[in-house]
Amino acid sequence: MNAEIIMIGSELLLGQIIDTNSAYLAQELARIGINLFYKTTVGDNRQRMAEAVRVALGRADIVITSGGLGPTEDDLTREVVADVFGAPLEFHQGLYDQIEELFKRHGFTMSPNNRKQAFIPRGATPIENPVGTAPGFVACKDDKRVIVLPGVPRELKYLMQTFVTPYLRDTFSLGEMTICSRVLKICGMGESRVDARVGDLLRDSGNPTLGILAEPAQILLRITAKADNPSEAQAKIAEMEQEIRSRFGQLIFGVDEETLEGNVNALLLRDGKSLSLLETHTGGAIAQRFVSIGSAALREALVANSDAALSRIMGREKSLWNAQKRNHEAISVALGRALREQTGSDIGLAVVGIAPNSEVLSPEEMATGKTCIVIDSTGGQAYWEIRFSGTDPMNQTRATALAIEMLRRYLAGFVDPELPTRAPRA
Repeated sequence: MNAEIIMIGSELLLGQIIDTNSAYLAQELARIGINLFYKTTVGDNRQRMAEAVRVALGRADIVITSGGLGPTEDDLTREVVADVFGAPLEFHQGLYDQIEELFKRHGFTMSPNNRKQAFIPRGATPIENPVGTAPGFVACKDDKRVIVLPGVPRELKYLMQTFVTPYLRDTFSLGEMTICSRVLKICGMGESRVDARVGDLLRDSGNPTLGILAEPAQILLRITAKADNPSEAQAKIAEMEQEIRSRFGQLIFGVDEETLEGNVNALLLRDGKSLSLLETHTGGAIAQRFVSIGSAALREALVANSDAALSRIMGREKSLWNAQKRNHEAISVALGRALREQTGSDIGLAVVGIAPNSEVLSPEEMATGKTCIVIDSTGGQAYWEIRFSGTDPMNQTRATALAIEMLRRYLAGFVDPELPTRAPRA
């Protein structure tokens, strides 16, 4: 059973409203085992709306629309669906009474133009909307169905849960058919390297399927399975997940909603360790991620954006600053050590991307997007030197995630041969 969803509203195309309805509809359809292959967004134009509905009916068994059911002149979904099905609009007294009662309940007088919302195509099944003034309907023709829903998210969700999902289950005898997904997360590894390890699974998988999604700071591997019930789907997912984990091992830092910072915080608490941070060009982004999860392991965080601030943090090693300004490794390592000693934490994480006006890096070095990551602990130090290409905001996002990932690997005792941990040079 295949579906297509159509999001209606010029405000969506203008970027004035973020479309959350399509994500919800996609999740709900997957939950009951209905394939979703297309999503279309169309503005409030009668001709283009009709074209979108006709195209969708040509390639899907079920079409769900969202929006265009208000009382104004540019709310055209009723008229468009009626035209496509060749059915006139008819007044539905029951829907009108429900709308009028809603207005009375809230102490308002219904406007004459709200009467428009009680019209549906002849032969359509009405969907009463007790939480809003925009009823929906289901129009059927030649085993095809168009389910018309309001665009207000609260109303759409209510009607999906109380009417549409049960209707689809009963109409198509779906039973407990379901689609489940699981996402495995990797940081510090490029998309091409990930693809090289799972290319065969991407090509040959049927059920479950595997997909790759590249984000600025992480790679997501999504396993999706379809089965008669959730437990069977999860069993299929588990089998492929085991195969993927055998290829990536500890490079996988989490699944689904798990985060890097949550993983690191758990490792710190497990070992009874406290953490302090020093950030330059990431501007406190690392600290924000730990604070956002209420990390009990984070003791202190410093943000420095000038040579003067970095020199001051070095404290008793300030002479090194004057002697080796261009030795970025020595400076970064000294900053990591000074951070841990001054804050009294068990672990210091310093992420040093030198400011544009700094004397530490030459103009040529600054152009490479160099970032130095240092971890200092009572057990020793680790150092990475990373060069990014891209815009400053993108590099900041990458540096933030990679620094947390390097700390995760350090705490887990994991070394990636392609991005190894090494002790600083003397």
